Amino acid sequence: MDRLRPDVLGIHRFYETPLGKRASALIAERMIDFMPPKADGITVGLGYALPYLDAYEAAAEGHSRTLAFMPDRQGVCHWPTLTKSKSCLVDPFHLPLADSSVDQLILAHALEHAHKPTHMLREVWRVLAAGGQAVVIVPNRMRAWSAAEATPFGHGRPYSKKQLFRLMSDQMLPPDDWCTALMLPPFQWRGASRLLNVSEGFIRILGRNLGGALVVCARKQVYGAIPKRIVRAKRVPVFTQAQ
Repeated sequence: MDRLRPDVLGIHRFYETPLGKRASALIAERMIDFMPPKADGITVGLGYALPYLDAYEAAAEGHSRTLAFMPDRQGVCHWPTLTKSKSCLVDPFHLPLADSSVDQLILAHALEHAHKPTHMLREVWRVLAAGGQAVVIVPNRMRAWSAAEATPFGHGRPYSKKQLFRLMSDQMLPPDDWCTALMLPPFQWRGASRLLNVSEGFIRILGRNLGGALVVCARKQVYGAIPKRIVRAKRVPVFTQAQ
């Protein structure tokens, strides 16, 4: 395992705590606002997106097909818990999917750990259908969550909004919208999860970049071939017989 990457059990344990459950619910709420479930569409979670896929399936009421892909350096766990598994271990730079085969993709606890983030986003672009959407969830480098090693957001490389926008735009995934979630620091004392829930709304009024998790929604952009230079037709003289 990567020394700087929490393993799958460590991430799973965090999301089983009251703080983790509240954090995932707040992020999922923002995510679904940006990317509502698509009826009969294929949705893939890459990284550790299980709590967000759970929320997505609940919102879709069983009308969305979901898969959980987990990087080989992180480890994999069975998901969903009580039914046939829809999770598997993958190479995040070579996903076992055909081109343009996915309608929606959730990237969580993945990009901040990628040693080649441009390659990962290009692979996301490859598997998304034309006009398909992706939501990227990363630690906000300007906030306390990115330094809290007791949570999965305190590992890997955090991003600022400007850095993430530039990175995604360069890979033909221009952001449509963005926000942050987790407005309070990740306090570990009892009752912190309830305080996080109560404070989320009114702190956001002060500025939407105050949260510890950066949530960015993008749509796959497909360009037509553009010539490097304009080719003008040459003028050729035409000789006619004088009358």
